[in-house]
Amino acid sequence: MHHSSFMITQLFILFSIVGSLTFALQATDFYVYDLPLLPKAAASIRMHAGLLPVNPQHHGSLFFWHVEKKYPTDKLRTVIWLNGGPGCTSLSAVWMGIGPFHFQDENTMIENDGSWHLYNNLLFVDQPVGTGFSTIDTDSFIRELDEMANQFVSFLDQYIKIFPELLENDIYLAGQSYAGQYIPYIAKAILGQRSALKLRGLLIGNGWIDPVTMYKSYLPFAVGNNLVVQNSALYDLINIQVKQCEQALSKQVHVFEEECYSILWEIVVNGAMNNHHVRNQEGRCVNTYDIRHDDTYPECGKKWPSDLMYVTSYLDRQDVMSSIHIDGKQVKWAKCSDSVTDMFKAYNSKPSITLLPDLLQQIPIILYSGQYDLICNHWATEAMIHGMTWNNGTGFDFGNGTLSPKHPWIVDREPAGLIRSARNLTYILFYNASHMVPYDYPHRSHFMLHQFIQLDLNSSIDKTTRKNTEKSTRSTRHIAFIVLTVIIVILALTGLICFFVHKRYPNKVPTLFSIFRLLRSKTHNVEQQQWIRYSLSNDSSTILEVVDSETFV
Repeated sequence: MHHSSFMITQLFILFSIVGSLTFALQATDFYVYDLPLLPKAAASIRMHAGLLPVNPQHHGSLFFWHVEKKYPTDKLRTVIWLNGGPGCTSLSAVWMGIGPFHFQDENTMIENDGSWHLYNNLLFVDQPVGTGFSTIDTDSFIRELDEMANQFVSFLDQYIKIFPELLENDIYLAGQSYAGQYIPYIAKAILGQRSALKLRGLLIGNGWIDPVTMYKSYLPFAVGNNLVVQNSALYDLINIQVKQCEQALSKQVHVFEEECYSILWEIVVNGAMNNHHVRNQEGRCVNTYDIRHDDTYPECGKKWPSDLMYVTSYLDRQDVMSSIHIDGKQVKWAKCSDSVTDMFKAYNSKPSITLLPDLLQQIPIILYSGQYDLICNHWATEAMIHGMTWNNGTGFDFGNGTLSPKHPWIVDREPAGLIRSARNLTYILFYNASHMVPYDYPHRSHFMLHQFIQLDLNSSIDKTTRKNTEKSTRSTRHIAFIVLTVIIVILALTGLICFFVHKRYPNKVPTLFSIFRLLRSKTHNVEQQQWIRYSLSNDSSTILEVVDSETFV
């Protein structure tokens, strides 16, 4: 019994050495099978999802969900989508934004015919660690924007090991709200540290980019939209808070300034709720993400839109988590993580507006805003652009005394907003939209994307790239199969030889070295050799089944 245990231990050591090489994570480990409620029309959709380690010593991992494009196009592109918070999941956009699905009710999921995946691969990432399905120990949350960007680059490194096809894609970073901080920092890290990645542009919707113009915009925006009456008692109270905020900002500008929080809160809690009620009603407040709606206190828009309850219920299902490779006993999804929000103050980080001028020298950027968002309103974005200097000019000034004109933005023969461009920067105001523009207008938002990436549906599709990718994938699978088969045969052979050594020399403990010496000896009789060959022929008939599935990004 002792000898058998020793032999098993040595086999386990050998298996551990080669196992780490043979059984590294592969794309098939992340393939999304049997997703519940998947619409029949979307049965052929290819998706991958799961956790990738970024901080193993503190159990830090980022969750991703990849959706392959539906139709062939002129070239390969991937849009990486990030939500804000900080600490709010990006997965909500799979159903309430740019993603392929919508919920009709709790038990019915339908296709989003305005999805951005029609002609582009989509990659949703819950980041930073601790957000959504992503994990981290409670003492290791992200605190600064540089730290966040470096961790995201580490995620991309891990992702490319499994999905190297990303290197062949044009990449666009997109997101909304506090992603206005994330995206410029990540873009800077990619351009500076990962030149192999083809970063082609940024899209930021209702972005928290410049705290100064944002805090200063709240009161005039509230007055302009009938939330606060000018020179009223409420107006005078808020004006005092504005002056206190400006004083704090004059000393040092942080991404968040606590002295300025009360401005927005006063408007939300005591504002006129856009004339929905003659008087402010107890227990009601303005929806910070769409001033056309009011809400119950203290939510004030946090549980809006109504689809959110369907998404929350869906991602809490065990069969859904199993399909996307999540252990429901260890991870529980939430729209936003209070722990991440509380820890990620970015106190020592410069606001991302300081990065935009340099980024605009290298890649084009779209900033877009919904007309009725309060918390990241379009007045602030427009004021920020007006005061920002980039590419040898300030704002939309052409430098010769003329300004870039505001053009009507027409989509499907209807006025959809206003558009303005200068020196690699484009700004679009979406009419009648909220904080979540793609949720309100999926068709218009993907039209914006197609204009930005200059999608050409008439040119030849990416057959060459796909052919090369498929050839590389088949070669990789073939090599992996051969290596795996050889290792299985070696392990089986080693086990049988150990058995024979122990049977012939019961007083000697077989080791790997003694086995190899025995193989070289010529003392085996013919009967033993025939017995071994017979045993190997039987054992080697058992071959590990390898799934014949293409790898896609």
